[in-house]
Amino acid sequence: MVDGHERYRIDERVRTGPIESWSGLDRTLDRPVTIRILDPGSEIGKRVQLQARSLTRLEHPALLHVLDTIELDSQFGLVTESLPEESLDEYLSINGTLPAEEALEIAIHLGEALALLHGAGFAIGDLQTSHIGRRKDGTVVIVEGPPTGDANKIPARPQDDIVALGELIHELLVGFRPQLDHQGHHELHPSISVSFRQLIRRSVDIEGQWSGASALVLALRSLNQDLDRLSTTEESEQIDYLQAERSWLAPAAFVAVLAAVVIFVGLFVTRTQIGSSLVDNVREVVRLEPEQPLVIENFETQNLGTAPVTSRPAATSAELQIVRIIDFDPAGNNRGEHSEKIILINDGDSSTGWYTERYTTSDFGKLKEGVGLIIGLGPPQQIDRLRISSPNIDWSFEIFTSDKSASGAIQSWGQPVAEREGISGTITVDLEGSSGATLLLWITDLGKELAIGGHRVTITGLTVTGRPIYG
Repeated sequence: MVDGHERYRIDERVRTGPIESWSGLDRTLDRPVTIRILDPGSEIGKRVQLQARSLTRLEHPALLHVLDTIELDSQFGLVTESLPEESLDEYLSINGTLPAEEALEIAIHLGEALALLHGAGFAIGDLQTSHIGRRKDGTVVIVEGPPTGDANKIPARPQDDIVALGELIHELLVGFRPQLDHQGHHELHPSISVSFRQLIRRSVDIEGQWSGASALVLALRSLNQDLDRLSTTEESEQIDYLQAERSWLAPAAFVAVLAAVVIFVGLFVTRTQIGSSLVDNVREVVRLEPEQPLVIENFETQNLGTAPVTSRPAATSAELQIVRIIDFDPAGNNRGEHSEKIILINDGDSSTGWYTERYTTSDFGKLKEGVGLIIGLGPPQQIDRLRISSPNIDWSFEIFTSDKSASGAIQSWGQPVAEREGISGTITVDLEGSSGATLLLWITDLGKELAIGGHRVTITGLTVTGRPIYG
């Protein structure tokens, strides 16, 4: 327990480690604060003290503002603005990828903060989404690393920060960081636009990298202006379209009114004696044969005595509870693959997950047809979508459903309800309301070769959306 301070009330510890973070209150200004507490005699403590004195004057929304330094008996306290309750990593785990405009805005703010740090002679070294907090107003702030803590990577170099920011932009757009091929080069997702690809490429590749974070920020702002112009052009085209639409809307409305009058008169004429005589006279003039009478059934009395048909309103689609996940390898020695890694699926850490064995080729070394995961939902459900998170590139799978807890040979699952080939990154598969108590994610191809050699698929997250089946 940390003793209190005359000005600052120290409440509870929110983070542990060599640098502990405590929530607190500035009694003088009546505002919440975060207090970083460390041992000033340790190597980390000495570095952070020097950083705090050097960087306390840096002002940027993406850098935690250092408010004060205090002494707590034999410990040193660094007082900053209150830490956000949510990290960018947690926000992405719920919302998935971000629109290009939002990703650019975040990247610009982070790039500006990095440029300030680099100008003062400091670097973070390894910028991750878990190192970034997200405030309630949507702005982001770096919560790990200088000026409020030790660098995340020693030695920390500015070029490492530029690489990390390029990788982070890739993650914001497609849900995962670029993978390394067997030559150690970054593989960018093909769905990323050409402009973004060029910007990210110059960030992550040391050869030809941006001269500094400031140059990267200028490129980001330029790309942001291009997106703004594109948005303005589309809006202008929409306005022109609406104006053109109005230009023909008035005569079209006049024609519609005229048609309604004609129809009304026609109905009046055909249902009265005067109308009948008029019609007969017209037929005589144009020598038309009398038409056959039109018989209209009386639908009002047709179903008398029959009970009305009622239907239950459809339930709203929502995330379904996954009761269990089981690794499935019917051709394997123990009929499973890495069952100990199942707990890493949906653990909130996108860098970990369940994975297959590593095979020499993408088709399992010709040893088997595939491997998979059985997803148990409890009672049968109406399944609308399955969201699969994976960092792999160009892998393929099939999805099966069963009303029972099936686990036999793949042939016992029947026909797949969906299949995808050449998938990269997070994907949501529409299952169109298929029913089942169990899903099988059956991996049929392991995709591109890993940087370390071989082929395997990693699954970091599974989410099932659907509705209960009413009895």
